Amino acid sequence: MLIDHTNVRVLDVLESREKTAVLAYLQEHKKDLFAELAEVTTDMWDGYVSAVREVFGEKVAITVDRFHVMKNLQEQLSHARRELQRTLSKEEAAELKGSRWLWLKNPENLSVDERAKLEQLKKRFPKLRQLADQREALRWIFDDPKINDAAEGKKRLRGWMEKAAQLGLAALNKFCKTLENWLDLIANYFISRSSNGRTEGFNHGLRSILWRAFGMRSFKHFRLRVLDRFGIPARH
Repeated sequence: MLIDHTNVRVLDVLESREKTAVLAYLQEHKKDLFAELAEVTTDMWDGYVSAVREVFGEKVAITVDRFHVMKNLQEQLSHARRELQRTLSKEEAAELKGSRWLWLKNPENLSVDERAKLEQLKKRFPKLRQLADQREALRWIFDDPKINDAAEGKKRLRGWMEKAAQLGLAALNKFCKTLENWLDLIANYFISRSSNGRTEGFNHGLRSILWRAFGMRSFKHFRLRVLDRFGIPARH
């Protein structure tokens, strides 16, 4: 799915996410739909990035979406928590049963009771607290309005990685490696604060089309329905 963030609409839906399909579409519409393209936001998928670079060169900025970065961190933090829990006694591990969502939710989305329960667990398990603190520290970097250029963004992100590495957890180290590999494109976020945040809303809309149709065998018909429902530019 390609989103036109300027006009808040679904630009098009491709049948494949493979580089060849994306490349062909970008080349076909380089001089019409993308004649004034200035920036592309994407997840950490080499095919998307290399397709954009091949068609537009360096004149179009590429930004890796911060929400996909945080999603990747969440996945690795879950592995890291399991890594730590394997070192606990059966009694200690039992205390953590059913607490997974407490660690995954953003603090502002927790109820009063959930927040109190999480604080108890943090005191009881300081290493898990360190993991939670690392997650919040990365969120604060992305939310910090004082960071307004890529260089400062990279500096702050590298500082975060240094602290994360001190925990000595394989899963967290894996995330840091991913962060370093994509650092230049992730740091572009701090220039214009562009993200794919609204994409999830469109994804939900696409799924609702499939739910109402009890599935759809024809991609052609599905694409036409999506463009009919979500392809009209929003009024500003």
